[in-house]
Parts: sequence; C-alpha cells; structure tokens
Amino acid sequence: MAVKAMAAFVASESDHGVNVSAFCVSAGVSRKTFYKWVARATADGLAGLEERSRRPLGSPAATPGDVEDEIVRLRKDLADVGADNGAMSIQSRLADDELFAQRVPSVATIHRILVRRGQITPAPRKRPKSSYRRFEAPAPNEMWQIDAMDWVTAAGLVRVFNIIDDHSRLAICSLAVLTAGTHEAWEAFGLGAARWGLPACVLSDNGLCFSGRLRGFEVYFEAALRDAGIRPITGRAYHPQTTGKVERFQQTLKRWLRRQPLAADLAELQTRLDTFCDFYNFARPHQGIGRVTPAARFAANPPAKPAPGPLEHPRWPAKTYRSTVSSSGVVHASRFEIHVGVKWENQPALVSITGTTANVFIDRQLVRTLTLDLDRDYQPSRTKRGGPRQPRLP
Repeated sequence: MAVKAMAAFVASESDHGVNVSAFCVSAGVSRKTFYKWVARATADGLAGLEERSRRPLGSPAATPGDVEDEIVRLRKDLADVGADNGAMSIQSRLADDELFAQRVPSVATIHRILVRRGQITPAPRKRPKSSYRRFEAPAPNEMWQIDAMDWVTAAGLVRVFNIIDDHSRLAICSLAVLTAGTHEAWEAFGLGAARWGLPACVLSDNGLCFSGRLRGFEVYFEAALRDAGIRPITGRAYHPQTTGKVERFQQTLKRWLRRQPLAADLAELQTRLDTFCDFYNFARPHQGIGRVTPAARFAANPPAKPAPGPLEHPRWPAKTYRSTVSSSGVVHASRFEIHVGVKWENQPALVSITGTTANVFIDRQLVRTLTLDLDRDYQPSRTKRGGPRQPRLP
C-alpha cells in the first residue's frame, strides 16, 4: 500500500522531490514496478491502482466446447452400458472418432474436464501404485488365476467361476454353476484349457473348491492339476491382493452385468458371460497392458507349457479330533459332521483324518471309515434307515 500511495503522490506532484531510487530500495520493489504504478495513477487516477486480472486475453490451447460436451456424453454413454468410463477409455473413444481424432486432449485434461463438469468427485489420495510389489507372468499360460463370485438370476443365487491369464489378462473362462464345488472348478478349468491350452501353474485363494492345503488334505481340483503336470499355487490366507488380477476382472464383469436385464436362469446368464468375455478379449483395450486387447497380447508370445509328467502329490500328516457323539448320532471333526449312529450317543469319540479319509474310533474300536465329501459338511451314514421311500399317493 505504501508503494501505491507514493506512486499516486509522484503522479499528482510534478515537483515531488522524491528520491525514487532510495524509496524503491527501502520498499523492496524495482524501479520498473514503481513506475508501472505511477503510469496507472497518471492515466486512471486512484482506480488505476486497483489489482487487475492477470489472466491472458485469449486461451488458444483451451479445449473447445464441443470436445468437452463430447467427453461428458461419452462418460454417460459408457456408464449406461456398464463399460469402463474413465479418462483413458474416453480418450480411446475420441481417438476412434473421425470428428475428434485430431483434437484429442490428454488423459489429465479429460480428467480435469470431468471434475469441473461434475462428472467425477475427487477421491482422497490413495497409496501410490509404485509402492506395491507388482508381479506379472513372463509368458501366456505361465500362470492362470481362478476365483469364484456370487450372482443372482431370476431363478435364484448362482456362482460364477472366472479364470484369467496373468500375463495377457485374457479371460480364459467364465462359467455359471449352481454350486461352487471342486468338481465345478475343474469343469471351468477344462473349458478354458480346451480353447486356450494348458497352463504351467494355477493361482487361487484358499477356498475349499480350489485347495485343502490349510486343512490337511488335497481336493479334487488340485489333485487333477498335479496329475496333468500343472502346479497349483495358493495365496496367503486373508490376502486377496495375491489374486488381484482376477479380482479386478470380476469388478469389471459385475459392473457390466448390473447394466443388463436380470437373467432368467443359468443358461441365459452363461450366454451373457460368453458375450462379455468375447468383448473383453477381442474388442476392449486393456489399460494394464499398454492399451492393447488381451487376445492380441496373448498371441504375441509363445505360451508356456505344463510339466511333461504328473507332479508329486503332497503327503499330509493325520489330524485327530476328539468329540462326544450327539443325541442324533453325529460326531464333529473340524467342519465335518459325521454320522455314526445313535447307539453311540454320549460316547467319547476320536476322529483321525488323513487327506480325505476319515476314521472314527469309539472306545478304541473303529466304528466307521469314510471318504469325506468335501462339498458338504454333513457326512450321512452309508445306509438309510427305514428302507426305500414309498411313493406318495396322488
């Protein structure tokens, strides 16, 4: 304010007697700045001392209004069909449009436009991606990732097995099933292998349909993999980031499915899964692999192969459980409920489980040996009491 006041005084008094150089030194401003204020005060009086906008008169690099409108329209259209609608996806669509191909803004500019137009709510800063340990298989079929998710049809709840190639992100298979058992997991694997070949290894979580490692036995899925020379790998318990690629695929799949009408049954849902996988593999550029399609990246390198022969199966030590036979004739061992008969009610029992074989001892006597059905908790007795069920009269 002192500088502006002195500038006004100098402008109004022709014989001001002020040592301008000394004043500028004491005020910490340059002579050029001081005389700028003198010139404004001379031309416009005190009004000339008001701060003026420094915004340039023109913005030749600004994004044209029609391009901004197209960005907002694409955002809405992509979201309506459940497709990726971020800045990268919008940029790709603009580049494919002849009308806008020569005027495509950067990804950062598109993001700023979406924020300014109220299409994106800025999120809090996240942990930087560079801080994560990233892994990618060096070749197609080097590693597959498998997981299962829940979905709903008009007929009820179903499960969907999804398999992704780690290197190319190719959707190997999406299979809708009524129950997510270990045999259904192998069915999904077989469908994918018939089309894309066998992988060297398969990565999964510790779900019982994939692995019994943490429970001391081998399920059918991992046993069949080893027989085919394929190494099963499981992630750390309660650490879904290990299978992050297939988890991320399922997010994209769910977003697309939510935009479709409710499937009437399993068959209709499977048709939609097949449609999505074809679009995902052959038509949708993937941001994680340099904006090429998964099918193109899968075909770019020779695929890996499984081992030439079966792999060794693990030998699990026996696990023992002590329980008391219930009034319904059931003894408990881990999650299993094994029926031995009501005649043993209230008797202490010892159950020894090796792999999938269970032996039940009561008073040091072997009363039952069975192969556990891993798809169910309750293990019924071998024979049904009362004989065959009689048909009901109409």
